Amino acid sequence: MTLHESGWWPPHLNTGVTDWRGGENERRAVIISHTHKYIFIKSRKTAGTSIEVALSKHCGSNDIVTPLGDYWFNRDERGEWLHNAMNAEGFFQHDPAEEVKRKVAPEIWNKYFKFSITRNPWDRVVSTFSWETRNNPAFKPARRWHHRLGIPFNEFRDTRKLFRRFVASDWTTNDRFYMLNGALCVDFVIRYEHLTDDLAEVCRRVDLPPVALPHLKAGLRQGGHSYAEYYDEASKATVADRHQNDIRLFAYEF
Repeated sequence: MTLHESGWWPPHLNTGVTDWRGGENERRAVIISHTHKYIFIKSRKTAGTSIEVALSKHCGSNDIVTPLGDYWFNRDERGEWLHNAMNAEGFFQHDPAEEVKRKVAPEIWNKYFKFSITRNPWDRVVSTFSWETRNNPAFKPARRWHHRLGIPFNEFRDTRKLFRRFVASDWTTNDRFYMLNGALCVDFVIRYEHLTDDLAEVCRRVDLPPVALPHLKAGLRQGGHSYAEYYDEASKATVADRHQNDIRLFAYEF
């Protein structure tokens, strides 16, 4: 039986989380640094894992750092974890702001410096698609019988068709990580396009030294193609429609 399952939590590991029990999908958390008094709400496909790894190296023993998925790109050449997970048994990553606010004590939510990350919506959706294609054959171009007869196989042409099908399917946006009730609920939003400078600003505000970002989860997108090459007018409009908050708040353009 784990500490969480027994209902007991050691006093010296008082994390400020007020509601960590429940179903498997409920027991989640984000990086909460009591040492530097910040909450990092990690969005998806925005270099969040790289930031998490960099920040975890400056967390103290009472801080919460969620474990990463057990993928090759989250380990170094010796097979060691690239970040320090702690106090996170039963917790997972990518909780939206509403859940984070519900689970931490009010004084922590109100007083700690809260930040998240955003990214150009059209670029992020391509990144999401590339991530999903890793283990999903439905999104991978397949050679057909006529290609074995010598007809050229245009892989990227087929990839674009599959991508546009993906855009029309069910996927989520990132605004839930930094918005509540239609308004920003964090103190700062890192822009993926200004990642180095914006992270330096976060470090300045929470009294951290400059941190070096590892480059994780790179190389999943087909090489040499910009995000714009994946779209037609319909898929471009779909992404814009679903990302109205990001476009309104951060003036993103295709």
